[in-house]
Amino acid sequence: MSNETHFSSVSRIDIKGIIEKKEVLTGQLIRHLAPLTISQLLRVFPLHGSVHYYVDVFCYIQTQLNIGQEKPRKKFSKGDITLMTSSGSICFFLKDATVSYSMNLIGKITSKIDVLANLRSIDTLTIKTAVD
Repeated sequence: MSNETHFSSVSRIDIKGIIEKKEVLTGQLIRHLAPLTISQLLRVFPLHGSVHYYVDVFCYIQTQLNIGQEKPRKKFSKGDITLMTSSGSICFFLKDATVSYSMNLIGKITSKIDVLANLRSIDTLTIKTAVD
């Protein structure tokens, strides 16, 4: 049975991010923001990678995802979760910002976003559905 059949809502999918098996933050993927992107993400969950930063604007993990632009935008709010299509990276915005390249907005962090601001490049983040 696929992950997609276990969710309480088809439009909002609860996720969690686990940092080094210690800290857990929560969020939601919001399907109407980028339905094709989210469907592909759910097929490859869980995602795991080292945390990197783009200045103090967002942190991200690199993935092997090759997904095109879907409803791209350049302006984001603190807590937004995006897919940077040029690199396949999942990004977590640490503050409100406008960036120079388009990304797919896919969801929102709902708790503990500030934990992401103080990680090191040796820290790892695992992103998975809350039901896993």
